[in-house]
Amino acid sequence: MDSERFWMLIEQARTDVEGDIGEDGTGMAKALTVRLAALDLPEIAAFAAEFERLRDAADRYDVWGAAHLIGGGCSDDAFVDFRSGLVAAGREWYGKALADPDALAGHPSVVEAVEWDDDSAIFAELVGYAAADAFREVAGAELVLPERAHPGTAGERWDFDDDDQMRHRLPRLSALVLGWPANEGCRC
Repeated sequence: MDSERFWMLIEQARTDVEGDIGEDGTGMAKALTVRLAALDLPEIAAFAAEFERLRDAADRYDVWGAAHLIGGGCSDDAFVDFRSGLVAAGREWYGKALADPDALAGHPSVVEAVEWDDDSAIFAELVGYAAADAFREVAGAELVLPERAHPGTAGERWDFDDDDQMRHRLPRLSALVLGWPANEGCRC
């Protein structure tokens, strides 16, 4: 599946839920599953493979640091959910987050979540299962993708619980989440 078709399906599902992916991605997962179930099996499998590739590309410590700030902590499993949510956020926000994870300080769901003290912004576990659910619905069988090599989390690891490091590496998110003034020492 080419990139344009993939992102078109994501955007269509986002439109179906009016941009509100729902808690754990429930609404987005349902909308995406319906759209994927209308495809043939090879297309569903290709979508799943592209989703995995994009989710793996976001497996970086700087992105994990952003997830840690947004979620008030972030385990290995929660980081998978966060990366699923980045894909579900659409091409524009996915690209912004990979170019500069600190840009997520401007994502409307993140801003709203901080205001409401809701640590679930962008964490969308169920979206990660949409292709498998659609495949099961259409084929009556489980989706099995070929094994792929994944080298692990990329980049420099740091202590996510060290507020000074967070402020240095993710100043805008730190200002939003930790209440630190964004203009002091900001590299933005």
